[in-house]
Amino acid sequence: MIELHQELGSLIRACEAAAQTHIDYARQAHTEFQRSFHERRAAEALQRAHRYRQELQQLSHDS
Repeated sequence: MIELHQELGSLIRACEAAAQTHIDYARQAHTEFQRSFHERRAAEALQRAHRYRQELQQLSHDS
């Protein structure tokens, strides 16, 4: 169970880092296509982090 908590925590941090990277790329984008691409990827990464957070919260409640 502890390993699963650690794994979910790691996935959350990785998703948040990916989102921040895409936000940085979006700010540096030269075209609207690049900007929207990175904004979309950032949003997807934040959604994944949110889902992992919900799973982690559910595990904590079930324990």
